[in-house]
Amino acid sequence: MWQDFLWPLMVFSDTDKQPISVALVQLSQNIQLTVLIAAMVIASIPMVALFLVFQRHIIAGISAGSTKG
Repeated sequence: MWQDFLWPLMVFSDTDKQPISVALVQLSQNIQLTVLIAAMVIASIPMVALFLVFQRHIIAGISAGSTKG
C-alpha cells in the first residue's frame, strides 16, 4: 500500500491520518521546491533501507521463477 494515493486523498480529511505520499502533495503548494525534494528523499529512506536489508531474498525470489528445471 505504499503507493496508495487516491483513496486516502478522498477519505482522510485529517492530515494526521494521511499517508506521507498524500501529505507531501498537499504540502507542495505551500513550501519551497528544495524543501519538498528533501522531504521526498527522507520519505523514501525506509523503503531503500528495507530493500538493502532484504536484497538477497528479493533477488532470489525474482530469479526463482525464471530458472527452468
